Amino acid sequence: MTEFCRGGVFRLLILHSARLTPENAEGSAARLEAMAAEASPDLAILNGDTFSSPIPDPGALLGTFLGPLTRRAIPWTYAFGDGERKTGIPPEELDAVFVSVSRCVRGERAEGIDGITNAVIPMCADGEIRFLLRLFDTHRETTDYEMAYGSPGRSRLPYPLYSHHYMDGVRFCQTAWFDRDHRKRCEAAGHPLRELFVFHTPTPEHAQIPLNQALCRFDGVFCEDSKCQTVNGGISCAAAESRDVSAILCGHEETNDYFGSWAGMTLGVLPAFASGAWLVTTDGTAAAVRRIRA
Repeated sequence: MTEFCRGGVFRLLILHSARLTPENAEGSAARLEAMAAEASPDLAILNGDTFSSPIPDPGALLGTFLGPLTRRAIPWTYAFGDGERKTGIPPEELDAVFVSVSRCVRGERAEGIDGITNAVIPMCADGEIRFLLRLFDTHRETTDYEMAYGSPGRSRLPYPLYSHHYMDGVRFCQTAWFDRDHRKRCEAAGHPLRELFVFHTPTPEHAQIPLNQALCRFDGVFCEDSKCQTVNGGISCAAAESRDVSAILCGHEETNDYFGSWAGMTLGVLPAFASGAWLVTTDGTAAAVRRIRA
């Protein structure tokens, strides 16, 4: 069983939207070097849009970017966002590229549901599971979803919430996977297991946090329009109903940098890599956020 912390406290460095290219890979690696030195994480998480355009050699760019983690023997994992669908590389092939890079932790993958990078990583200390890190694959514009389920007005989409961004996200089948898998793991353990969710595109519930700041104990900066999922697959409500999820941490937006309380959980939106990252310190029951600038 892999140990991911020391003394029962986990330090997770979460970043998104690095958008690596041949031109920026070395500069991005230098920024990651400074972040890793400041944060000293136990695990780093690339939370989508690591790539967002066609690229000739993603493995080489990823290896350059993650060099600071490799040299420090820091393991890392990842989830795909909308940007990975813009590379022109089939998701299965791009997934294989990520897995091939040193120190990658792939997690226990879900099979037979939408997305490639749905996975669970048991976060362990002293030989015991302290909580589950659950990664969800999110998607791109709602075009593919609408091809399968219909467009607005003729839709079988669950709780459609459309905005001018038209973003897909965590789908209902992924929510159902969490519900089934969480129950099974708790039954096997003989006690409730806490979870922390990380995925790229925020939910509509995230978008409500800055609109209800006094009620949600808002902390941070809200300075651009929300780019939340425009199809609500119900993942936030399922997490709240389980009473076992401590936080749902997302990205996708550029300069927004905030978190707040909703239904007993922390909902957070991180800034893009160019603006910083978050160091999340948790024992599995509560998450403390420290903003990392470099």
